[in-house]
Amino acid sequence: MTRQELTDRLLAPLKGKRKVLIIAHENPDPDSIAAAYGLKYLFRKAAGIPAVIAYSGIIGRAENRSMVKLLGIELVPLSSVSVRNFSMIAVVDCQPHTGNLKLPKGVFPNIIIDHHPIRKSSLNADYHDIPRDVGSTSTIITQYLRILGIEPDRKVATALYYGIKSDTRDLGRQSTDDDVRATIHLFPHVLQKKLARIEHPELPRQYFTELNAVLNSANIYGDVVTARADLISWPEMIGEFADELIQMEGIRWCLCYGRHNGNLLFSIRSKRTNDMAGVLAHKITTGMGKGGGHETFAAGKIDVAQALKKVKDPEDILVKRFLKEVNPKGTEPVPLIGAPRVEDKGKPVENNVPEVSAAVEKKERA
Repeated sequence: MTRQELTDRLLAPLKGKRKVLIIAHENPDPDSIAAAYGLKYLFRKAAGIPAVIAYSGIIGRAENRSMVKLLGIELVPLSSVSVRNFSMIAVVDCQPHTGNLKLPKGVFPNIIIDHHPIRKSSLNADYHDIPRDVGSTSTIITQYLRILGIEPDRKVATALYYGIKSDTRDLGRQSTDDDVRATIHLFPHVLQKKLARIEHPELPRQYFTELNAVLNSANIYGDVVTARADLISWPEMIGEFADELIQMEGIRWCLCYGRHNGNLLFSIRSKRTNDMAGVLAHKITTGMGKGGGHETFAAGKIDVAQALKKVKDPEDILVKRFLKEVNPKGTEPVPLIGAPRVEDKGKPVENNVPEVSAAVEKKERA
């Protein structure tokens, strides 16, 4: 996109408008928060238009709370504003009818900027930019700043940089050359000490209690692991625990699920880019709720009360549908905690130590 095209399509319609409402997705993650923050900065610098960032749900994950606090990002609950009082409505990192964007009935956004698979209804927005070749919405906003020749201030740069890193798992998950170029552009402006505090915040004791419960509930079906989160302080934890479990050696698929405020939430992770986790998330929620995402990570939500009108046990159906797709051979489950130790060449793991270790020990004793 050229500077003139971006000016004509995105900025020109803002002329004469009083204020823009920017909406992040429900329970916003770093990419959604950063994209909203960056877009607000762009509107002020390029068009002189103020904006308010709103969200529904909660900001619960420690990293996300630290990001908002340390960078001074102002967000307000969507329930506290009257959407109809704003001249323009923009949504970032989400789209209507996906289950993670709450809008009043009859309200449709003027601007949609997202990097998830495009929904047909999104094409009805006055401005829509939903490319398939970027790993985060923060990358798109960074591209806009570069095209318009706007240098981000250090807080905005830090937010966008972390948004990209977080959504692409340090550029290792579905990142593209555009994501790499965006991080290179932002890096000189990043507040490194604040970034370190955001990425490594102090964690509440409750986090470890919940993690322990998830690990104790996990079952392994060959190269598949499922886990139920019985304790959830905030919805984002489902995805965080899924990110942890998929790192397990020998695991290809992961499903983590649990209930929160009357909804059954779930996250899917895969290690292979051709697994199409987003398609799977949509498939296993058919008739019960909504799901979607990318090739290696996806999520969804089922309103339990509504689902119970159609099916007897939505949670059981969700897990069985998932296992039917990823565990077609019907491998029997083995609990993660208390499972037999893995053996390598007939030797227990604890005895399978490289010979160099013995040599080192002998040298140290000498």
